[in-house]
Amino acid sequence: MNTKVFVAVSFALIISIFLNIALGFNVSSKSHEYKKISALNKELKSQIKGLKVGLNEAEGIITDKNLTENGEAKKVVESFFKTQYEYNTDTYKERFKKIKSFVNDKVYGQLTAAGVPDIPNVKFENKIDNMKVYLTAQNKELTGLALLDTVYELEGVDSPLTTQIFQVKIIEKDGKPQIVSLEILGTFASMSES
Repeated sequence: MNTKVFVAVSFALIISIFLNIALGFNVSSKSHEYKKISALNKELKSQIKGLKVGLNEAEGIITDKNLTENGEAKKVVESFFKTQYEYNTDTYKERFKKIKSFVNDKVYGQLTAAGVPDIPNVKFENKIDNMKVYLTAQNKELTGLALLDTVYELEGVDSPLTTQIFQVKIIEKDGKPQIVSLEILGTFASMSES
């Protein structure tokens, strides 16, 4: 019986050694596969990050191009300046209500901070003689310059042509362009006429 036990134990030991060797190769193989998959995963994450940056840049370029070609934004800027700077004795006060649709609350507050003054008892008119609007987009924001040549008439007497330069920033709010920043960069008037 000793021989039978010895053969059985020896056989079990050989099978155990064989299984351990097979298991060791399997673990080693899986470890090697895990390292490959881990390296591949890192590479794919790096590629995805690069693609996201590229996609974001491409979306920015497309958005900037769409913004600059947006005729509606330019129309809003032109309509705002016509409403704000073309007025007479009769339309002076009502223009402040009309500009509200072109600007956000901050810009509206900036334009009406001192309140709407009473209309003096004189006849006056402000006309835009020429207007140029230049818009550009960068980083998904639309900004631009507006150059206005205006003539102010008081009791039938024209003042010299005045040129004003404004910087504007436009964003889309609820699918509609709106002026969110308005800054006057300068006002220039002729000192004398020839």
